[in-house]
Amino acid sequence: MSDDSFISIQNLSKHFGDVRAVDDVSFDIRRGEFFALLGPSGCGKTTLLRMLAGFEIPTKGEMFIDGQPISNIQPHERPVNMVFQSYAIFPHLNVRENISFGLRKDKLSKAEMNRMVDEVLEMIALPGYGERGADELSGGQRQRIALARALIKKPKVLLLDEPLGALDKKLREQMQLELRDLQREVGITFVFVTHDQEEALTMSDRIAVMSAGKALEIDEPAGLYERPKTPFCADFLGTMNFFKGRISAIGGGQATIETEDMGRLISKGPNMDFQSGDDVIVAIRPENVEIFIDKPVNASAVLGRVRASAFLGDRAHVYVNVEGRADPVLSAMQNLGGAASRMGRGDHDIWLSWAEESAVLLPPT
Repeated sequence: MSDDSFISIQNLSKHFGDVRAVDDVSFDIRRGEFFALLGPSGCGKTTLLRMLAGFEIPTKGEMFIDGQPISNIQPHERPVNMVFQSYAIFPHLNVRENISFGLRKDKLSKAEMNRMVDEVLEMIALPGYGERGADELSGGQRQRIALARALIKKPKVLLLDEPLGALDKKLREQMQLELRDLQREVGITFVFVTHDQEEALTMSDRIAVMSAGKALEIDEPAGLYERPKTPFCADFLGTMNFFKGRISAIGGGQATIETEDMGRLISKGPNMDFQSGDDVIVAIRPENVEIFIDKPVNASAVLGRVRASAFLGDRAHVYVNVEGRADPVLSAMQNLGGAASRMGRGDHDIWLSWAEESAVLLPPT
């Protein structure tokens, strides 16, 4: 457990028969951090969250909150609260009654309870909504009420299981910013489960990328996106071009790679802890791949032809065939003046190029 650890997960596992839903996971979460568990369905992220909440008992390992082990503590006695994707708003109660539901056993006066509800309604930007019925609320308002009900108990940790998943895209993006602002205001440690890469990148201080029950990488969003260490994380966070090859020379912060289908490539990117002769994967983000009509002065320029382009509004994805390569190379271009969207399938050669610093070396799968 590190000095700045507030939540500590130590060798945590959860088995359901032969299925290892969480498999010997260890990491620390800092006090006041917005921490995301990110991964595809079935990776173990929700099971891990449910163990923190006390809804699942670990097969082995231990969890600590503020230095105290919690595995043997009942869910209602843990210093945590949880917000679910379904919100679990009680339809027969109004907003005030929904928010104050968890305070009923605290022996508070009606005046004190109303004061606390009014404060949290102000916090979630819904003052004056206390007497509204649950059926009068929009999806975004229901999400806010679920948050208020969890926050009014002033937990040390708020656990969120894909709470924005039921919202439409525009409202979800708005709520991402509001939820991040709210977390900064209250200063509570948030542990957030999502399968949405953009959501995790937008909201989190750090992200744990999970697969097959393991936490593969943990880093800040920019670090995971720009300097991934595994092919899975590189592919799961955004989109990536992958080129298999073997290092022919390495040193001085530069590697030369002889690839199977792209010729000789140069990498000056991160992850230079390889040796000459090692098999590697060269990974390059589509937004770093530029398209030129004339050959650029760049050692990593590759000849190709446009196979297709996809119009995405402010940008376009251009798929380029390279001779000898089965999969097209993807370039993500800003659609300034509509130029990128007009780049359809062509019968003339074009050139692909990228900064050698953007070519990341990864171990083979």
